[in-house]
Amino acid sequence: MFGHSCGRGRLGLDETAAGGVPLAPDGVPFVGHSLRLARGRAMYLQGLRGRGDVVEMRLGRRAFYVLNSPEAIHDVLVTQSGKFSKGMLFDRVRPYIGNGLASSDGPFHLRQRRIVQPAFHRERVARYSEMFVEVAGARVGGWPAGRDMDMGREMRELAVAMLVPALFPFTEGSETGRAIGDLGARVSRDLGVLVRGVLRATILPPALAVVPTPGRRRFLASAAALRRLAESAVRQARSSPESHGVLALLLAHEGGMSDEEACDEMLTFLVAGVETTSTTLSWALHVLAGNPGMADRMSAEARAAEPGVVTPAALPYTARFVHEVLRLYQPLWFMGRRALETVRVGRYEIPRGAEAVYSAATLHRDPACFPDPLRFDPDRWLTRPEKSLPRAAYLPFGAGNRKCIGDGFAWAEMLAVLSAVTTRWHLRPVPGHRVRAVADAQIHPDALPMSVTPRATG
Repeated sequence: MFGHSCGRGRLGLDETAAGGVPLAPDGVPFVGHSLRLARGRAMYLQGLRGRGDVVEMRLGRRAFYVLNSPEAIHDVLVTQSGKFSKGMLFDRVRPYIGNGLASSDGPFHLRQRRIVQPAFHRERVARYSEMFVEVAGARVGGWPAGRDMDMGREMRELAVAMLVPALFPFTEGSETGRAIGDLGARVSRDLGVLVRGVLRATILPPALAVVPTPGRRRFLASAAALRRLAESAVRQARSSPESHGVLALLLAHEGGMSDEEACDEMLTFLVAGVETTSTTLSWALHVLAGNPGMADRMSAEARAAEPGVVTPAALPYTARFVHEVLRLYQPLWFMGRRALETVRVGRYEIPRGAEAVYSAATLHRDPACFPDPLRFDPDRWLTRPEKSLPRAAYLPFGAGNRKCIGDGFAWAEMLAVLSAVTTRWHLRPVPGHRVRAVADAQIHPDALPMSVTPRATG
């Protein structure tokens, strides 16, 4: 996907910025490191890992402090989290998906999280899992044998098909029910345009980010279409006492959400719950297509498990496989926080107003924590389970009070899909096609054409 991790290198020979923080190489006047980051993205951040635990990078005239060590990342995300806000990435996304859990801060974020939390309790996720198994089985079971399919698009549409009924499962024939029935491809397309547009708005200088290019116009149209869908769902939930699902729980909570707040959360769930899950599943299928022995092992495990039960305990090898996909093919290459005051992180100082950023994708390839890091090995998690790693060395769902609230939900989706695929099909990559990683909003395969052949049922 990108180059070898070079670990955390020595200090002292690099040019340093204020506070003794090494300065990233190859900056350009007025532009800083924007051009290098736009061209290389994850590769560029990977190259900074050898320059120190904290490295200064500039986008335009704005300072970004790249956190390379697990200790520095844990300090920012957990120990001193109260000294940081969400930062520039979420400033740019907030006008389009609102002030939901992903983008809100302070007491409002805490209030919203407490309202949302019951919708993702273990008992409710177990109920959602039954629906995930049904939806995944029906969709995967209908794949055309022997015909080339774009598995990246298929995984995104399947993620939408599982997520939407959990968010707002309205009765057939309702206004929103009819709209939801035709969601898959449209929401998939709009979400893709939205998240790519937000990334461009983050990396580009503000004056360039708002230039009305055709891509910018598509971005605004997709953002508006998704908001209309969320508004329609909220109206329907308000007028339908029999409705249930995540949206209904938010509206029914004592002192619950306003229509606008609920709409913001729906957009947040769509963006967070489709893009990362579908990208991870796409990489998982890519790995399985090249490793039929792993697919056979997962198929046997799923067949031996209790029907409809998709938990890490019931599917331990599949769970290790997912852990390894989330490590080696981690889609989140760029996340961050903004310092609300001058903060000491280890022996470095991050000034007030600066952005502290980290790359889970590069962190997960640190050979100090993951020997032979470019080797895909689900069984490495037997010899070194997640709980034995240094804090913040493995961050598939973040850490601290901002850790993804839907991690159990995502696990249930991914296990349901992988069980449905491996028990029904052998995956065949299209001959001659080389899968390449593209880092825009996330690190995803550029294209993933495959065909499937039926697996013996005996």
